[in-house]
Amino acid sequence: MFQIKQSLLLNTDDKYKCFFTLIYVQYLYKRKVVMLRYILSLSILISSASLADIPNGYYDTAIGKLGLDLKAALHSIIDGQTPVKYTISGNKDWYDGENVDVWEALVYTDSACPEYRPKCGRVEMLYLDESRAIEQANRGSGANDSWDREHVWPKSRGFKNESQDGYTDLHHLRPADRNINGAHSNYGYDEGGEIIMDKLADGTEVATTMRFDKAGESFEPSDKAKGQVARMIFYMATRYEIGDDGGDEKMPDLEIKDENKKVNEPWIGDLCTLVKWNNQFPVTEFESRRNDKVYEIQGNRNPFIDNSGWVNIIWADSCN
Repeated sequence: MFQIKQSLLLNTDDKYKCFFTLIYVQYLYKRKVVMLRYILSLSILISSASLADIPNGYYDTAIGKLGLDLKAALHSIIDGQTPVKYTISGNKDWYDGENVDVWEALVYTDSACPEYRPKCGRVEMLYLDESRAIEQANRGSGANDSWDREHVWPKSRGFKNESQDGYTDLHHLRPADRNINGAHSNYGYDEGGEIIMDKLADGTEVATTMRFDKAGESFEPSDKAKGQVARMIFYMATRYEIGDDGGDEKMPDLEIKDENKKVNEPWIGDLCTLVKWNNQFPVTEFESRRNDKVYEIQGNRNPFIDNSGWVNIIWADSCN
């Protein structure tokens, strides 16, 4: 459907495994942290990398770096993607690969179709263990069983306009049930609160595994989504840095804080909860395939899907 822009790496060769191992050994010795924690992180890193088609040499300039130096290196690598339009009027065929907007891109990146039937017309929901027909996309109908284009980093937190690159960045745009998307609103992420009820097509309500904490001003997604949400948030905070407010990007510096508050400012929380979710819920095959597909379309990758252990190298010290 989409043309891959660069040649792809052989299946995570020994060179990369050796480099990543050396980085972790150096980091462990320097920080004198608990060994088991980082052995687990290393295992996650190598296993997640083995699922992906990483372009040869894509992360070479990040190898050997730690902390903020690593974050800066990753920013330089993933900066400057090719944005897609949020909505293109008249784009009714979401499988033709022409005039691709976010709707059509999500049908490809989040496809719930088997390999033998790639145009089955269904997309995977982010928060729920189910798929929906592409005809149920919420293009103004507002039906209870429709699905929205969920901004995992809420657009009101730094990019309210479609002309800003973060508004259409596919790495954090996901199909989500309309009612769950509404319950999330623009709250940050944490654990606890009251169970969120989902309204079905017939108007009845069912309990979900998600929670909303009004006092803590936070949203807790399902276990299925927690690791994915964390890695999308870490991507956004790395992709959009100081200096991205000029030119065509028009983006502020996005930050992750170790707190939560419902604000219309370019930051989100909760940092340490997100670090925990990244470690607790490893990269899935779906997530890895999706990263490859987004790379085909907009030309950059989520490094924390390719190497989830980098989250610990950059942010874990803030949560010790």
